[in-house]
Amino acid sequence: MIDTLRLILMLCAGLQALMMFIDEGIFHHRRGLERFERWGHVADTSLFCAAVCVPAFFEPSRIAVIVFIILAFASSLLITKDEWIHAEACSPIEQWCHSLLFILHGALLVIIGVVWVLDPTIWELKALPLGVFLWGVYQHLYWNVYYVRSSH
Repeated sequence: MIDTLRLILMLCAGLQALMMFIDEGIFHHRRGLERFERWGHVADTSLFCAAVCVPAFFEPSRIAVIVFIILAFASSLLITKDEWIHAEACSPIEQWCHSLLFILHGALLVIIGVVWVLDPTIWELKALPLGVFLWGVYQHLYWNVYYVRSSH
């Protein structure tokens, strides 16, 4: 069973990464991001990273599981904060992309939690925070340093 869950974990993570690259590489670069979104996306990624760090660095004790659930819930709630902006700034296809990302976000966090409780030693749990952290560094450097300094 754990092998099947690991496969689902990797498929969800891969699909979420693909959709993030599409959202970022096509939609965000096409329309640009205002200050609230530029910093908000970094906040989204930071909170998601905090959530996935719990299974990466802690055994699934009662306290660790509670902390993970709180961070996962907060992360899932925080990512919805831009929807008022998106309603005006985004095309329907970008909004559809965001809806897929919302679904994948929650599904991935649930799968991470289940896999963590069943086998806290698997390498996928240890690797996820690094990928998420690097994505957050890119978001910050591109949108809050390079983009701001360039003539957008």
